[in-house]
Amino acid sequence: MLEKLKIDSYLQDIRDCQNSHNTTSCGFCSFATNCQKKQQFEVIVEQNLEEQNNIILECQKENSLSSCFACSVVLECQKRSGYVNSVYLSMNKGNGGSFEF
Repeated sequence: MLEKLKIDSYLQDIRDCQNSHNTTSCGFCSFATNCQKKQQFEVIVEQNLEEQNNIILECQKENSLSSCFACSVVLECQKRSGYVNSVYLSMNKGNGGSFEF
């Protein structure tokens, strides 16, 4: 399982890189296409999303639930929180937690 510290470390590397290129997102960086840091971050984010998804599905299976919303601890659940955070990171396509609409 990917450790939160590992993901946080990669996220910090991406943010440091963005700062060094005077941008708030890899999407605005002229070096993003060939950026090794961005590519590594994307791989880690996708691995984390898959792992967190498996954790949620296993928990639902163990508790005979079809959704987290049917669970009495849905709002306090660390497993669900980890999953939600992994989805958020994956949605920005490796841009280091930044969204530009």
